[in-house]
Amino acid sequence: MPLVNAPIRIAVAGGNYSGLSAMRELYLQLLATGPDYDGTKQAPPNPNVKITLIDRRDGFVHYLGMTRGLCQSDYGNKLWVPYSSMPWLLHPSISVKKGIVSRIASRHIELADTSDRVEFDYLVVALGLSRTAPIGVAASTRDEYLKDMDKQRALIGNAQSVVVVGGGAVGTELVADIKSEFPNKEVTLIHSHSLPIPGPLFTSEFRHSVANVLQALGVKTMFGERVVDESSASGNEIDDIPVKHSDILPELVDSVKCNATLTTSSGLKVYGDVVFNCLGVKTKASLIDLPSSNAEPIFSPTGIRVNESMQVDDPNYSHIFAAGDISSKDVLKFAGPASSGGRIAGSNIARLISAPSGENPVLDAPKRKAKGIGKPEYGSIKLVLGERHAVIQKGAEVVPTETAIHMVSPDIKLGKATRTLSIGVFPTHGK
Repeated sequence: MPLVNAPIRIAVAGGNYSGLSAMRELYLQLLATGPDYDGTKQAPPNPNVKITLIDRRDGFVHYLGMTRGLCQSDYGNKLWVPYSSMPWLLHPSISVKKGIVSRIASRHIELADTSDRVEFDYLVVALGLSRTAPIGVAASTRDEYLKDMDKQRALIGNAQSVVVVGGGAVGTELVADIKSEFPNKEVTLIHSHSLPIPGPLFTSEFRHSVANVLQALGVKTMFGERVVDESSASGNEIDDIPVKHSDILPELVDSVKCNATLTTSSGLKVYGDVVFNCLGVKTKASLIDLPSSNAEPIFSPTGIRVNESMQVDDPNYSHIFAAGDISSKDVLKFAGPASSGGRIAGSNIARLISAPSGENPVLDAPKRKAKGIGKPEYGSIKLVLGERHAVIQKGAEVVPTETAIHMVSPDIKLGKATRTLSIGVFPTHGK
């Protein structure tokens, strides 16, 4: 790459699975390019590029293990990994900027509570989706995270009854983890659908299997019931206290209620010493200020509209990529596709930058399995329901439950994430 007068500015908005995967790929393809780079030391400086990671947190959070982490302190404390423990992020061409993204325009990013903004020539949007705390993680530092997790574990440990509202993947894994760790507690799951894990991508057999495991664990399941009212032990309605910036970051709000009575759609009263709200996610559409060049909005119902190369699907924004949960690429929002999308986005930015002037490089794209003509499209998912149970759907097939538990990672892929994102080590090519 020839020396330029000013470095090319690359911004990655959001860390975690997709953002860090993009950063890692940019490091390998734009910085660790010398023949003597072997992953044992820092890559040499590159004055041609300036890469900025923007995140409101000071580290990576392994969300996949969060429900287990709320029950087991030794495991839960490992889920937050400070960026300072990733030596490659200390490269002189890389900076990590801590801040809350409040607006993304076509050439710059604005941050909350400051007039500072980050200008860019290329951008990867990797802001994910929002869940309320504690699953969404309100903390911005590891110390805050450890204190919050201790608080939540104490609430669970001291409770006799725990209620979880919402029977999606997070809600079902949470009740399973709590009941597995505390078998004598009364654990109740309230879900508005007739079976857990709703949606057309999941088979009836899979959903029944999940329900059967929960019942075998001793979880009280209330399917077909919707919560219509919440009140405290004193009979007063529960009001959420406003939290600064919670309008753009719902994860800053702790949704856990204590000593609450819930009223369901059929008039049933359910009391919980602790109540967790797992009622889905919210998008970050309000942060994306990218006017569409046609009638289709940039932010679709499934996320930022992107093409196969993870670029925003609009001719005005070919320099902007979106990866992970915030992109429209994957209907099922999982860590694996998020990491893959981030890697592809980082790789394609590197290809565009490194291409000779006037040439259009071939860009990378996700590998897709062809769907049979006329066959319904089903998703693939692994639900880890406590330490001894799992339910797996692979396309239209459901793995027998006695086999499924041997097909999941005992650490819920924490070790894999550590290796994939080069935590504690320098990245190496081909790994």
